[in-house]
Amino acid sequence: MCGCDYLDVVQFHASPSRQTLEEQGALDALLELRDSGKVRFIGMSGTLPNLIDHIAMGVFDVFQIPYSAVEREHEAAITTAARKGAGIVIRGGAAKGAPTEGKQVGLQWERWRRADLDDLLDGMSPMEFILRFTFTNPDLDTTIVGTINPVHLQTNLDILQQGPLSPEVYEKSKQRLAAAGSAPR
Repeated sequence: MCGCDYLDVVQFHASPSRQTLEEQGALDALLELRDSGKVRFIGMSGTLPNLIDHIAMGVFDVFQIPYSAVEREHEAAITTAARKGAGIVIRGGAAKGAPTEGKQVGLQWERWRRADLDDLLDGMSPMEFILRFTFTNPDLDTTIVGTINPVHLQTNLDILQQGPLSPEVYEKSKQRLAAAGSAPR
């Protein structure tokens, strides 16, 4: 037991509808816990279409949202939530890992292939580019990059030490990715 008097963040998962949040009373309970000092921040792990309502409700302090170079559908919602003062936690910023031999390539990496970004890599691996692209988004506060492999963890840390992509590369890649079907809604 930590001896803590409060929890920093409690968040809803599975992006429940506004109606579900209001009907079940869970949101009211968390608001009461926040008002009493037992919870500091209320969060939502949200996705479209319900994410739009979550942001409009004005009660969430932090949002956990999927986003990467090849999954940009939530980009506009991320910007809107950040402009309203919410903290932004990105999940999936590593595009669920690079495709490997024998691993089925999903829609995200199919978008990568169609975007034809090879000339923008400048010596970077696709994974390095993906992580730095995510990190370049000015509206994120942090990103979750999961791994159980210590070598991958160190590699990811080394990649993030390189900093964001240049503004020119970031904009060119956004244009090509949009044309390849990874555009914000």
